[in-house]
Amino acid sequence: MINFKTSVSAVAAAVFLAACGGGSGGGTASISPVSTVPPVSTPTPPVVTPGNLQTSVPALTYTSTSAEFAFVTAFNNFRQQMGLGLVAQNPLLDKSAQNHLDYVLVNDVRKGGTVDMSLFDPNTGRPMFHIEQTDKPNFTGVQEIDRAKAVGYPGAYVGEEGAFGGGKGGVVAFDSLSGTIYHRVGLMLQSVRDVGIAVGTDASQTFTLEIGWQSPQSNASDFVGVYPVDGQTGLGLFTRVETPNPFPDLSTANADFPTKTGYPVSIVVKESTPLEVSTFTITEQGAAAPLEARLMTSANDPNRYLPGNVAFLVAKGTLKPNTTYVVSFSGRTNNGALTKTWKFTTGT
Repeated sequence: MINFKTSVSAVAAAVFLAACGGGSGGGTASISPVSTVPPVSTPTPPVVTPGNLQTSVPALTYTSTSAEFAFVTAFNNFRQQMGLGLVAQNPLLDKSAQNHLDYVLVNDVRKGGTVDMSLFDPNTGRPMFHIEQTDKPNFTGVQEIDRAKAVGYPGAYVGEEGAFGGGKGGVVAFDSLSGTIYHRVGLMLQSVRDVGIAVGTDASQTFTLEIGWQSPQSNASDFVGVYPVDGQTGLGLFTRVETPNPFPDLSTANADFPTKTGYPVSIVVKESTPLEVSTFTITEQGAAAPLEARLMTSANDPNRYLPGNVAFLVAKGTLKPNTTYVVSFSGRTNNGALTKTWKFTTGT
């Protein structure tokens, strides 16, 4: 719990002395104090800067039964549920995603190549999955912005995520990202407008996702988004494994994550707006006490990936299936005090 103090302004009351004089006949003067009660001040509500959201996008050109279609549809459903702007399919980002997928499938050491995609690039500190080496087959650019520019994408920003469907399709692959900490943050980026995706035919069913913007979209200054959203059902029971590991004390090679984490709960406010946490709890509906949980913010993130406008809460044990949980948050943003309570229900 992060505590904070509320500052109180003192209001000074003024006392005036009123004098009345007698006539020319030499009367007496009396002086009596008059108290004035200070007016009750009404707090001025913060000025809300409106957003500029992309609320509709052209129909996807992917085959309706494809993993690409299912993934991007799930992505936009996620963003719409949270109150984020939609992303539009961009053929140049599709091409960039396909180029990088071709690089990964040829060079991944687990697929017969020479690059261990789970290691970190010494120059950027990023996982090798997102870095291409100039001397390797199918090289088109070191980082995603380079690869996007190589195919003519004119955007100012490009981000990338990788996932694995395991032959089960786009929804499963998307859920593997939304059930994490760091990759969910990428899915919640408020400024991105464009999306491109490519899906491999390998046994892992590797997905490469590119998101970017040529001109950013934005949420209103009073935006608050939570995930899972209020009333959502069928949620997972634990946090999915990702690189880098948000919990260095837990192993990604054994059963630590499925048994020692719950499904991650997050709250996010307007980009570049600090979010202060006072209390953040998750409680099984009907229970007296909240679950023991980890609070994750930019202040205690071991990998320094989390921005200051988001907070995560992760139970220290797997959640129960088919069970409703109540989440309560209180804290502050630049717009003042923030309190929110919502519910979600796990799946099987």
